[in-house]
Amino acid sequence: GVLREIEEKKRKLRDFDKIRKIKPSKEMTATLRDYQEAGLNWMHFLEEFRWGGCLADDMGLGKTLQTLAFIQSLSDKNKDVCCLVVVPTSLLFNWVNEMDKFTPSLRYLLHHGTDRIPDINEFYKYNVVLTTYGVIVRDIDKIKELQLDYAILDESQAIKNVTSKRYKAVSLLKAKNRLVLTGTPVENNTFELYAQMNFLNPGILG
Repeated sequence: GVLREIEEKKRKLRDFDKIRKIKPSKEMTATLRDYQEAGLNWMHFLEEFRWGGCLADDMGLGKTLQTLAFIQSLSDKNKDVCCLVVVPTSLLFNWVNEMDKFTPSLRYLLHHGTDRIPDINEFYKYNVVLTTYGVIVRDIDKIKELQLDYAILDESQAIKNVTSKRYKAVSLLKAKNRLVLTGTPVENNTFELYAQMNFLNPGILG
């Protein structure tokens, strides 16, 4: 199955001409800079080709905003789109603030702390389910049963070690496609990149 999928992706790439321009959603309250629009166009290209991708802009260039712009345009096409976003605990409220500010029409759920909803099927009611690496390790047995539209990891160097519980947990997620965001995809050695790429496109690196 995986090999057939990879062959199909290769075929699509061979026929590829250029990345199309996508107008940011009218539902957004932010104006994207040129390079952020380029990021949005690129995410749509990945969506069309069903490739997972790594957005590795430097810190402070708006990786969160570009990703929210992408989720918003997915939601414009399909109001039931459901994306799981996994972040370090320190960034939870940054994501919440940006959603409140820039994509107020997205329905989101904070799956964190002791009052997490016990019924995981409730996730489907939300466009964005925001959780942390710690919670995903604890709740993966339930969350891996879901069929998500996207699994998105922020500060994805968190899964750089293929033997870690975090890497093993996120690898079990079922999603139509995957994205990772990080300003530091490689901190010590290139094997860290292997872990992130293998999460994004399982089997592509053998």
